[in-house]
Amino acid sequence: MAAFLTRQNIPSYTLRGALIDGRPRDLHVADRVLAAPIAGALAVDLEGYALSPGLINAHDHLELNHFARTKFRERYANAHDWGEDVSTRLDDEPFAALRALPLADRCFIGGLKNLLSGALTVVHHNPPHKCLFRRDFPVRVLRRYGWAHSLHFTSEAEIVRSYRATPRAAPWFIHLAEGTDETAASEYARLKALGCVGERTVIIHGVGMSEADAAEAATRVRGLAVCPTTNTYLLGTHGLQASARAFAAAGSTLALGSDSRLTADGDLLAEIRAAGIDPARVWASTARLLGMEATPFASGTPADVIAYHAGTGLADGGRAGLALIVRGGVPQIGDPALMAQFKHVQTIPALLDGQPKRIHIRLAQQIARCALHEPGLELDADFVRSLKRAN
Repeated sequence: MAAFLTRQNIPSYTLRGALIDGRPRDLHVADRVLAAPIAGALAVDLEGYALSPGLINAHDHLELNHFARTKFRERYANAHDWGEDVSTRLDDEPFAALRALPLADRCFIGGLKNLLSGALTVVHHNPPHKCLFRRDFPVRVLRRYGWAHSLHFTSEAEIVRSYRATPRAAPWFIHLAEGTDETAASEYARLKALGCVGERTVIIHGVGMSEADAAEAATRVRGLAVCPTTNTYLLGTHGLQASARAFAAAGSTLALGSDSRLTADGDLLAEIRAAGIDPARVWASTARLLGMEATPFASGTPADVIAYHAGTGLADGGRAGLALIVRGGVPQIGDPALMAQFKHVQTIPALLDGQPKRIHIRLAQQIARCALHEPGLELDADFVRSLKRAN
């Protein structure tokens, strides 16, 4: 069995012939993007494909992605009401059984959801659970951040304490104005009165902000992260809301998040389609929001790479349409013909939404051992049986 690839033994590759920013270009990588080719590097032919850096998901609740999409009314005027509806049922089924599953498995499924959609860096809006930062977790999770849930479910004292404890250079996240009623419209002013509107503040959702508040916030806060399919599902809105358009018009930082499957349509690719935003533009904007290098494939940045068929949009074919996903120089999943070019990597056959794929054996082992099943993903049955026998 092939050894697990570590940073010390990841070989260098030259990814040849793919389109980057619309032009054919070779990309040289090991665990990070290289400034120049390395003698003896493995050549991987990607002619006919386009490359994107790994996507950045600005908002997810990683331990909630094993829940089915849930609501108890056709439409809510405020997500706080939805939260109360859910909270009163947490000890009922199926919530009780789903909450009792191991935290590591719940978080893993959230990470896997993101990996399969090409979102290789994720902002987790909840406590920083230790399992999220294990070396074998499927995606990179933002480490340096502050957060509060919302003005409804968090006390004002806790919000102020959290905001002040967050380093000035780090982002601080809060659900705000997630509704279409007067309560949502008042929340920006309430947060400002608490002294929590400033250079570290990242507003999540912001649907109900007034035009005046959105225009002011665009000049004061770190950014706005929107989740269109959640807002459509819960609130009945469609596409990008007025606050997002105000941020875009002001040239302020606008980011896209997937939210969890408890409310969202699927993954970050679904949000890209729903928002109608250029993935390259939102990638650079989100990178700036998180304090990351905002130049795609800059030398020294992690070798997180997505390949997809040239002539199609990155999100057009959903996750099954992504031809190759490489995280930190290690190919994780891809079309069989592309994965076969990485001859040093042992892979396992799989189906993703009905499309044949090959998955890195170490990732496949994690998937098979997880107590939860990722919808639409089926590993080779012989591999699963052999793993069970070995255990």
